[in-house]
Amino acid sequence: MTSQTKKQRVLLVGLEYNGPSLRKTAIETRGLCRPRIAASEAAAPLYDYDAIIINPASYCHFLFGRRGPHSESEKELWDLKRENEEHDLDTAFDRLERSGELKAALERGTRVVFVMAAEKKIHFFGWRSPYLAYLSNGVEALAAKTKFTIKKSTTLTIDRPTHPFASYFRQLGVDGWTLCGSLPEGEDYLILASTPDKKALGLEIQIDGARSWLVSPPSSNAALGVLINVTLKTRSEGEQLHYHGIFLSHTREDKKFVDRLKVALYERGVEDVWVDEAEIMVGDSLQKKIEDAITKTRYFGVVLSPRSVQSRWVRKELELAMQRELETDSVIVLPLLFEKCEIPPFLKPKVYADFTSPGGFAKSLDNLIRRLALTDT
Repeated sequence: MTSQTKKQRVLLVGLEYNGPSLRKTAIETRGLCRPRIAASEAAAPLYDYDAIIINPASYCHFLFGRRGPHSESEKELWDLKRENEEHDLDTAFDRLERSGELKAALERGTRVVFVMAAEKKIHFFGWRSPYLAYLSNGVEALAAKTKFTIKKSTTLTIDRPTHPFASYFRQLGVDGWTLCGSLPEGEDYLILASTPDKKALGLEIQIDGARSWLVSPPSSNAALGVLINVTLKTRSEGEQLHYHGIFLSHTREDKKFVDRLKVALYERGVEDVWVDEAEIMVGDSLQKKIEDAITKTRYFGVVLSPRSVQSRWVRKELELAMQRELETDSVIVLPLLFEKCEIPPFLKPKVYADFTSPGGFAKSLDNLIRRLALTDT
């Protein structure tokens, strides 16, 4: 008897795919409402799926899976309740239950993509947001702090051309994109694609230790088909990550901390950690060596302490790195606060990794690792 390969099961919330059949893939368009409210429109438990794509373009989109007759209404929740008493948001939607399912899904390797959506707050027994559909406090908070802008363009930059999702953004470059976001600073994310005016079209984020993604909505069946395919092919966890290198600028008195940080980075898989005293030999040109280091390692980490901010050597290295940052219009300098000190004025606008608290080393290391991450296929 011939064995059959099990089809991968994909849940689309608020999206409908009408393109060619995708090989070995079963696609369902369902909502996140309670099954007893609308059995034919409710998704199965989320851990039953191999991939989930959630688009909360309206409350109807996420409750019942599709655009509804009230999706464009500014009083959508009131209209739904007036139409059917059981379509009251609190009756139809159990966020706690669905959030638990999502967490379990992520733990078993389900890939989850969150689609960007313009905010649609409605005062319905208190202010409500369609971002409830993201089922994650972290994603909901990130979306709420992001200023989304509706546009129509085909122009974009793929910031991570080797990332699996790059093919999705290439398709948006053909079909066009309609929504981008101005992101809040200080959040942990990896930008995958952006507009010429530096608004995000796609991010990689972390939820409960698993990789997930926040992307501009697909504008065609072709784009949605590509999005489904890349989501299924991309692992949510357990894959080997690759990292940009980092140059650690410091003063000799802080060497013990720098050695600890260097070892910790090595242990987490960052292979290219450049330390000035080990790499710069007597007689070398400082400017050339620093420029070479930044070119090779991508990031310049300046270890800040009362001693380093007074060091002429560290200041010179930092000036060269800041000049390179201005020339390339990209983030290069990463402040690493080792001990409380007067932070140089030109570094104050930057978010820094704070290693000052006794228990803060691991958390700050995680934040630094996420900045260095370069996802590779």
